[in-house]
Amino acid sequence: MKRLVLLLLIFYSVTVQASDLIIVTEDLPPLQFHNDNQPASGAMVDIINLMLKEAQLTADIKFYPWARSYNIAQKQKNTLIFSMFRDKSRESQFQWIGKIFTLESFLVALKSRKDIKINALDDAKKYLVGSIRDDLAEVYLKQHGFKEKQNLYLNSAYPALWKMFFNGRTDIAFTNSTWAYEIRQSGLDPEQIKVLYQIPDITSDLYIAASLNTDKTIVVKLQKALATIKADGRYQQVLRKWQL
Repeated sequence: MKRLVLLLLIFYSVTVQASDLIIVTEDLPPLQFHNDNQPASGAMVDIINLMLKEAQLTADIKFYPWARSYNIAQKQKNTLIFSMFRDKSRESQFQWIGKIFTLESFLVALKSRKDIKINALDDAKKYLVGSIRDDLAEVYLKQHGFKEKQNLYLNSAYPALWKMFFNGRTDIAFTNSTWAYEIRQSGLDPEQIKVLYQIPDITSDLYIAASLNTDKTIVVKLQKALATIKADGRYQQVLRKWQL
């Protein structure tokens, strides 16, 4: 009898806490984005929804500017946050549920440019490489000897980068795993692109995490759910759906 009462109390506790569970994030297409009067969408939204279903939990996904989402997730009980970089400064501030995506970096060219062959980063110095100003890619390329107005052209935003690239004003683009979505959003055709070279030492892992005062039972359920959808192939199906 005592054991039954204990089990009922545990079940009731988890149910109450799960019903109060919220998830915060920022608008970051194609990983996650919010359209007015429509459900949240994006590759990571699909992943999170699969995790919730597998864990038999329900939660609302709320979109805020990143600073506000981060502040909420630091302070509010039963709160999850994604897609978040994990580093030493954040390690002790959250319960880390798991890695949900890795942003990888690439050099790409038009398929019609059969003259371009890249076997190492230095090979790209013979060409004009397009990138985004004030982005991590700019810092990386300059650290490796690329020079603006010589073999590096910096754009203010991705639509400008891809327009110049498709017009032949740059030879190569430095991009990441979301390149197909960016090109399509710019009104261009990603099928015309080929990956020349994957940058081996510039990747960024993105995580889902929970506030420190989130019930550990919920955290464990979600950790198991993430492992399950990765093991049975549903995670990979989502990435293929979003061309990631």
